[in-house]
Amino acid sequence: MILLENDKISLKIALIGGAYTDFHLKGGLLNPINWSLEDETNPPFRGHFLCFDRWGPPSEGERREGFHHHGEVNSQHWQLSDLSGSSCVMRCSLPMGKLELTRQVTLPSGEPLFVVSEKIRNLNSYGRMFNIVQHVTLAPPFLDKGTLIDNNTEKGYEDKEDGSLHQEKPVLHWPEAIHNGKRVNLRQIEDPWPRVSSFVYNRREKYGWVTALNPHLELMVGYLWRTGDYPWINFWRSMKNCVPTAFGMEFGTTGLHEPFPVVARKGKIFNRNLYDFIDAGETVEKRFIAFLATIPNDYKGVETIRLENSALIIGERGRSDRQIRFRLSENCLNAGQLMP
Repeated sequence: MILLENDKISLKIALIGGAYTDFHLKGGLLNPINWSLEDETNPPFRGHFLCFDRWGPPSEGERREGFHHHGEVNSQHWQLSDLSGSSCVMRCSLPMGKLELTRQVTLPSGEPLFVVSEKIRNLNSYGRMFNIVQHVTLAPPFLDKGTLIDNNTEKGYEDKEDGSLHQEKPVLHWPEAIHNGKRVNLRQIEDPWPRVSSFVYNRREKYGWVTALNPHLELMVGYLWRTGDYPWINFWRSMKNCVPTAFGMEFGTTGLHEPFPVVARKGKIFNRNLYDFIDAGETVEKRFIAFLATIPNDYKGVETIRLENSALIIGERGRSDRQIRFRLSENCLNAGQLMP
């Protein structure tokens, strides 16, 4: 287990699987991503884990060859090549998929956030399709019926996971939907529907973002990334006895939870690609910022997030007088290529 710290936050990353398992403010113990799956038939999914080289199940042929749900990455041992108190570089190779991922994690001083750059290299002698999804998974006690989810998506649909090539209707628009004649507030986890839903970001939006906040516990967790890197976000909800037990905020390169044969035949939804392609020997890079923030107990949610003049600025819903601002060094932003 890797422990990274600055003066504001503590972050733990597992070397088996590479998941972020603990992300909390210094002086507090509340970890929003305190989730794990107790299922010996699957890899050790927990916290904020990766789906790579796929999102969702393998095909029947791939299953016989030993491919797992969400890819090989969560059962692999990552090699640590550099570690300081507030940054690390770690690397993982997929033995069957032949893709290599090199991750750099940096905790800038003075702010409750971390910046991630991940470089994907194709070790095959041929090009291939792939997907990568950041599976951020919330759990109780942070997750309850009062937890509010916000984002800046354009439109989405219920991902029915039935193998169909025609799943994208009816079109959903955040934050409300109608299901079986009932109005469903997508911002809160009060209804088991939709189990999985997928949304795209407007191409005119340079950055995509998602936040989850619990006003009663006075804590927010959020993520920001370039929409060119991750044009989709997928939401997964799990409930037991009408109580939320897990909620996934899964931003990535796809919005179709199906094996690659189905993804390839469909190709696009809302005119957005459902997979990435990487050529032989090619390296591609993707990045994101994750942050925590203390909020007042009457906080209504997030309206906007923007990067401006080396600052990350969070605007509250319905209020212009109560912004949250984080300062970021230009070196940190440029290293992650989040700023032009």
